[in-house]
Amino acid sequence: MNALVQVTGLRKSFGDNEVLKGVDFEVERGEVVAIIGPSGSGKTTILRCINLLERPTGGRVEVDGRVVCEELGDGTMRFAERGDVREIREQVGMVFQRFNLFPHMTALDNITEAPKSVRGMSKEDANARARELLDSVGLGHKADAYPLQLSGGQQQRVAIARALAMEPALMLFDEVTSAVDPELAGEILMVMKRLAQQGMTMLVVTHEMSFAADVADRVLFIDHGVIVEQGQARDVLTAPQNPRTRAFLHAVLDRAPMAEDDESTAGAGEEAGFGGSDLFSERVATDPEAGPDDG
Repeated sequence: MNALVQVTGLRKSFGDNEVLKGVDFEVERGEVVAIIGPSGSGKTTILRCINLLERPTGGRVEVDGRVVCEELGDGTMRFAERGDVREIREQVGMVFQRFNLFPHMTALDNITEAPKSVRGMSKEDANARARELLDSVGLGHKADAYPLQLSGGQQQRVAIARALAMEPALMLFDEVTSAVDPELAGEILMVMKRLAQQGMTMLVVTHEMSFAADVADRVLFIDHGVIVEQGQARDVLTAPQNPRTRAFLHAVLDRAPMAEDDESTAGAGEEAGFGGSDLFSERVATDPEAGPDDG
C-alpha cells in the first residue's frame, strides 16, 4: 500500500444541506481513479475538500503524508496551517470545468505565473518549462495567443499545462470536457490519457464513461453524498453489483446514441483513442435487472 490520498469519513454540509455523508477512499501513487455519478451527488465537492477550496464539516483528509484536515474527539475540525495548505496546494494540481485562464495573459504567461510568483523560478526557466508543457499538450504554436483566441478545447489544454507547471504529485480533474464542444473533448482526453500512461496520480470527476473504462484503474460511483459502489474500473462498469449503479449506467448509455447520431460530434472519443462504450454497454444495457426502476 502506497496511498498518496487518504480520505476517511469525509462530510460536508452547506447550511442544512449535507452534501457528503461520510466518504472513505484512497488513491495509490500512480493510480487513476474516476468518480462518476449523477449531478449534485457531491463529486466536485470531494475534489474541493481535498485541497481545502471547501472546508470539510467532518472526517479526515491526508495528502502525501500531510494532514489536510481532521475531526477531533469533540467533533471540531482542525485544519492545516496556512503555510502547510500552501505547500499542499503546490503538490495538488486542479483543472476545473471552466478554464479559469487569465484573459489578459497569453497562454505562455498563464503557465509561467505560478512558478515565478510562488516558487521564485526565473523568467527564463519558467518560459522554457512552459514551452515544453505547451508542446506536450499540442499547443507549442499557441504560446503567444490569448485565451479569447483559443477554442474551448485549446483553453482547457492550456489549463492542464498550467497545473502541471508546478510539478504536482496529484492531479484533480473536475468534468474538464463539460464546457467544450463534444468534437473537441477528444483533444483533452488524449492529453489526460498520456498523463496516466506517464504515471501521474489522477482523481477524475467525469461523465466520459469510455475514458473511465479505458484509462481509470478504479471507479467510485457516488450518489446522494455516499459512495454506493467502488472497485476496479472494468468490474464496476461492466458488472455493477448495486442496482443504483446499474440504473445510472443504463441511463447514461441510453443517452449516448443520441449524441452519436450527430455526424458533427460522432467519433470524438474514437479519435482520442477510446473505444466508445462497447467495453461495458453490452453487459449493462442488456442486463434485465438494470434499469431506471432500480434507483
